[in-house]
Amino acid sequence: MLKEVDGKMFKIMFKKATENLLKHKGEINALNVFPVPDGDTGSNMVATMLEGCNYIDKADENNLADILKAAKDGTLMGARGNSGVILSQIVRGFVEGFPSGNVITPKMFVEMLRKSKDIAYSAVMKPVEGTILTAMRLIYERSPEIMEVDNFEELMDWILEVTNDAVRITPKLLKKLRDAGVVDAGAKGLYYLFEGMKKAVDGDTQVSLDEVSQSYVEEAPEIAFEDIPYQYCTEYIIKVKDGNAIKHYPDIKEFLENMGDSVVVVAQDDVLKIHVHTNNPGMVLEELLKRGELLKSKIDNMKIQHEHIIMGSKDRKRIAIVAVSAGEGLSKIMRSLGVDEIVKGGQTMNPSTADIGKAIKTVNADHVFVFPNNPNIILAAQQAAQDSESDVHVVPTVTFQECIAALINYDPEMELKEIEKNFEEAIGYVVPLSITVAVRNARIGKRKIKVGEYLVFERKKLIAHSFDITKALDEALRKIGMEDKEVISIFTGSDYKEEDLKKIEKLISERFSDLEVEVYEGGQPHYPFLISVE
Repeated sequence: MLKEVDGKMFKIMFKKATENLLKHKGEINALNVFPVPDGDTGSNMVATMLEGCNYIDKADENNLADILKAAKDGTLMGARGNSGVILSQIVRGFVEGFPSGNVITPKMFVEMLRKSKDIAYSAVMKPVEGTILTAMRLIYERSPEIMEVDNFEELMDWILEVTNDAVRITPKLLKKLRDAGVVDAGAKGLYYLFEGMKKAVDGDTQVSLDEVSQSYVEEAPEIAFEDIPYQYCTEYIIKVKDGNAIKHYPDIKEFLENMGDSVVVVAQDDVLKIHVHTNNPGMVLEELLKRGELLKSKIDNMKIQHEHIIMGSKDRKRIAIVAVSAGEGLSKIMRSLGVDEIVKGGQTMNPSTADIGKAIKTVNADHVFVFPNNPNIILAAQQAAQDSESDVHVVPTVTFQECIAALINYDPEMELKEIEKNFEEAIGYVVPLSITVAVRNARIGKRKIKVGEYLVFERKKLIAHSFDITKALDEALRKIGMEDKEVISIFTGSDYKEEDLKKIEKLISERFSDLEVEVYEGGQPHYPFLISVE
């Protein structure tokens, strides 16, 4: 019987969980494909866990706390899509629930899972039951059943039983699952993670991770030049006299923000760790010494370091734009409208927090606007914004068409608030339509969808479907109302049919002859046509 888990064993359990999820990635994605072929929950969860494994491989397996921290940091940086971000927060809660020591007992493991539930729910603005969150909630609520267990074999059996119960009830809690006749993909993915851990506990400790996580940021070789306003990169670690670092956190943070930029303050137990770019490191130290004794310090002269910048670097910009794109044609259009950095992604290939963060850093700007262009990418973009030293504004676009409408109204010379206002107004004015083909029979609300039908979505809402693309689009255009519209822009996907495009153009010329029609090559997968109506 396994009574305790040390760092080495937890590393195996974590990687075995990842391996098991990887084996079922296709199944998890398929659960998310109803009826549109854009399932990505499995891919996003796998990418999140793989980055956690990368971090763990660099940690000291003889130090459990080091292994746990690596899992927490790695999953955050690898998080892709809503499912990945939520999973990273589950891992974060689990790690933050670890009390101390160099082993985890079954009882501690349960308490750590209880903390996972709290952090995961708090990370989601509007928690939805019938999802991965429900699985964590059931573990939390039923945890008194297993508190007295003294071995991991029994504990993992119980966790699998509870998680499986949660998976089975997800359709009862979420109507869209019930209509589609599927269980929640995220909850099922969590089950497979725990199943992988169970395998490790039972003695199957050989792990093979054959998939390599890809970077989705388009490489830009330029090195950014900065006009550095604060000369010294300053780091101090202070042991506070009163033993309560948290008490000093607000005042120290406010003080440092007045002393420079790039402020980071970590308060843990009796230790304050600070990082600030400032012209007066001595004044910073003097203030800190009022509160305790210096344990460690580091000061770097950034201006001297920066003199070695290579020729061809670009000046730091006031404002820059980062946008997610699913096709080469879309990328070209966005760059022509002022986007500085493209992050490759979209349905089935959501970029990670780290990918978006890398793009934010690459643009080298004081203020950065990020366009996720997909609802599953917004959380990752928001997390990247929080981790950035730049002032980052996430524009919550859920379609590429909204991004285009906003960029047409972009003037970098305007004040930030005016730019944000223009973006918001433009997004509200455009009507984005997406046309795809159903990959299987399903039900959406009261609509019965048959495989092979054309589906027309207005943002996330299905508004028309038919085996005839002309009929489906005609119904959709009637529903959105065309009275005050002036322009229809069509962006062709990688798998569009020329005959379908001709049918669309004929419909518009006959029904809406006064409208201006523009056709662009988009190159996006899964959606033969993206249409913008303005």
